[in-house]
Parts: sequence; structure tokens; C-alpha cells
Amino acid sequence: MRRRLISALVALAVLAALGWGAGAFALRQGADAALRSLRDQGRGNAGAVTLAGFPGAFSLQLDTPRLHQGLLAWQADWLRLSFPSYAPWRLRLDLSQAQTLRIGLRQYLLVSENMHAALMLRPGATLALESAAVVSGPLHASLDGGGPAMAADQLALTLAAAGGGGDYRLDASLAGFSLPVLLQAPYGLAERGELLSARLVLGLSAPLDRHAQATAPRLLSVGVEAASLRWGEAQLAAEGAVRADANGRAEGQITLSTPDWHAVVALALALRLVQPPYGAALSAELAPLASADGTLTIELGFRGGMAWLGPVLLGAAPYLQ
Repeated sequence: MRRRLISALVALAVLAALGWGAGAFALRQGADAALRSLRDQGRGNAGAVTLAGFPGAFSLQLDTPRLHQGLLAWQADWLRLSFPSYAPWRLRLDLSQAQTLRIGLRQYLLVSENMHAALMLRPGATLALESAAVVSGPLHASLDGGGPAMAADQLALTLAAAGGGGDYRLDASLAGFSLPVLLQAPYGLAERGELLSARLVLGLSAPLDRHAQATAPRLLSVGVEAASLRWGEAQLAAEGAVRADANGRAEGQITLSTPDWHAVVALALALRLVQPPYGAALSAELAPLASADGTLTIELGFRGGMAWLGPVLLGAAPYLQ
């Protein structure tokens, strides 16, 4: 009996090793083919490719991966793709602490702690997306040869299927952040924001699955269940919903509320979202709508292809598609 048990365990070990070896070979072939395609298209490359994780997982590491397309370019010291050998639909992507990102003529140096992405697919023929997440600890971006561009204590993004079809829930948060590359000094605001968060429901024309690359799903609607900003004295909350009209522009309304509308306008000016002459005109329009203590609740409306903040015309409504 003991000899049979040992023989069975040895057989299982051999089969597991053969299975891992076959999977590793296929994974390596796929990685080589993908890199070859990127090189042929002039869109990227990588250095050494290594495989590890035997016997319970697969871990594929690329040294010095590089991607570039038009005005965008990205490079890292390494990236690592891993998943359990018994559940290849549960993927994790880890990135090196240092990365570089070029946007146009500007190059940024990114330094982050424990930045990674997790992807869970639904087992089946279509491999539909179940959830995806991007998480990072403290991160810092600076202009190459210049000063700081942004920093944050924590970043978290999660996209999860919400029922059937093409509905997805997006949760996003950015905590302890600063944007010195944008913030202008004369408005007396805090240098750091406490929290920017949002919980959205996205309606897509089709689910995100293996067919999505051939027929990219279109964004049909955005439901804002809750969104908030806390930046010093500036506090803003939002909820509502918009959908794409026949021309693909946003249509619907979002309710904005703040306990101090003066601080919100000052923040918009400091971030260069509003130019000073228009800021003064906007303040004059908002003042009669606010309470004596500065509280303001107002509708951000999209109709007829135009965007309105209460009675104030902002311009053309943004495109959702």
C-alpha cells in the first residue's frame, strides 16, 4: 500500500512538472511572439525574458520593457506578469519602482511603491472581464531635469462587472495628493489635497471580453453614484447621471454641492481650469444662487449639445463616444 501511494505521488509530481513545462513553453512562445510583433511595428521592445514560479505559479519577467506610440512613450526597469498555474484567469502585473513616461516633448520620472495591477477574467469561451484593479502606495512624478509634477500617498482604481451585459462599476480614489506643476500660488490654497474619490457605473455597448479588441465597446452612459473632492477649504460633492445623445455628446445632469463655493472657484482658478476674467463673471452669476453662509447646490446640465452650470453656459458638452 505504501509503495503504491509513493508511486502515485511520483506520477502526480511528474505530470505536474510536465504540465508546468508545457505551460511555460507556451507562455514563453507567446511572449516572444508579442515582442517580435512590437519590434516589427516599431512600437516597443524588452530585454531579457525569464520564467519562474514552478510548480504552483507562472511568473514571466521582462527586463527594461519599452512601449511607444506617437507622442507617448513608457519604460520601466522591469515588469512581472504572474498567475497561479491552477487559475490562469487570475493575473497580476507588478511594475518596477522607477519608470519613465514621455508625453509629447515632456518626460516624467515616476517613482512608486508596490504599484501593481490585478485582473480577473471569467472562465469560459469569451474570457469576460470580472474585475480589474490598479493600486499604488506613495508615488511621485517629476519632470526630467525639472521640479516635482505630482505626488500622492495612495492611488486605487477598481473596475468590476455589475450584473450582465456591459455595465461596470468603477471605484477610484487618490489620497494625499499634490499637483505643483499646475497649482498657482496667489490663491492661498493648501498645497495638498486630502482626497479625490468617485463611484461610477459605466454603461458600455458590449461587455469587455476577448472580442473587445475587434469591436471596441462604446460608452453609452455614466452614472455618478457618489464623487467628492476635499482640498483644504474647497469641498465638492457630486451625483447624477449622463448618457450619450445621438451625436455622442453627454446629455443629462449632475448635482454639485459645496459648503464654500468661493473656495471651489479659487481652486478652479489655481488649477487653471478657469481663467481669471471668466472666474469673476462666474462668481457674479453664482453669488445670488448661494446661501448666506456660502453653501451652494447647483446642477451641471448637458442638453442640446451644450453644457450649463445652473444658468451659466459653459460651452459645448463633452463627447462620451
